[in-house]
Amino acid sequence: MQNTYYRTYSQYLKERFGQKVYRICLDAGFSCPNRDGTLGVDGCAYCADYGSWGGRGKRDSLEKQVEREIRRVSQRYGALKYIAYFQAYTNTYAPAERLKEIYDTALATCNDIVGLAIGTRPDCVDEEKFRMIAGYKKAGYEAWMEYGLQSANDRTLKRIGRGHGVRDFKNAVFMTVGHNIPVTAHVIIGLPGENRSDIVATAKFLAGLPIHGIKIHNLNIVSGTRMEEWYRSGMVKPLDLDEYADLVVDFLERTHPDVVIERLVADTPPAFLVAPAWSVNKQAAIRRIIERFEQRRSFQGRLFHQDFHQEVREEDTA
Repeated sequence: MQNTYYRTYSQYLKERFGQKVYRICLDAGFSCPNRDGTLGVDGCAYCADYGSWGGRGKRDSLEKQVEREIRRVSQRYGALKYIAYFQAYTNTYAPAERLKEIYDTALATCNDIVGLAIGTRPDCVDEEKFRMIAGYKKAGYEAWMEYGLQSANDRTLKRIGRGHGVRDFKNAVFMTVGHNIPVTAHVIIGLPGENRSDIVATAKFLAGLPIHGIKIHNLNIVSGTRMEEWYRSGMVKPLDLDEYADLVVDFLERTHPDVVIERLVADTPPAFLVAPAWSVNKQAAIRRIIERFEQRRSFQGRLFHQDFHQEVREEDTA
């Protein structure tokens, strides 16, 4: 049965390609300016030393990763086409020429790869890279940029050590869409110091921008991070599932109905997850979110209005 509460990524891909398309997650060996000393060495407070990756197959060549992941998702999900998702660390953190070599390698490994999804930071892009990435769209590939925003509150970004501000994100979005490249924004619900007003403000901020997709994550406490230290000392308490489900619905009610919701629950390997335990069962968490939609008789975009765009523009002139 088709989801009627929010627009899922699988729905979008089926509409776009007419068949099952799945992402294959790749680690191209990039670093991060928040770890190599350019901005810092410890990374974001919630991020372990393996980044957003989980340590899978780091010693394999890119070609072997592609082949392995295609076998996995085709057997498990019946996928017929694939998106090469460069997930680990900052996947534009190299000169444009080197990036093209890496992206070309993934695409050339299998003829059934129909596009790229590039996870990166909003302060690690430039016009030369956008022109290069736009070339894949001209060649007929799907090509999306994914930027970590996490919160539209600069105080929160400073607290968690992001190393960039909200304006950096906004500038990157407009530069990206100026090259006709769609944008996905990453946000985290449950960051320390934030309440419902902050989450609603982030939702309204994104609703005022020309983004195409959103990934929503609950704050997972991951082993080996500063966030784990804060959790152990009582400075951070993860949301329980009911709290999280309510906040996700609050967020999506203010999200444009055409925006693709690519994720609703953080994905941390159980071996690295400290808390909350409920996030291991993603399907149960998604069912709880859908129950909240049902109870409210609500849906994505119910509280969206065009004034959000005006509010974001007014911030630039304030």
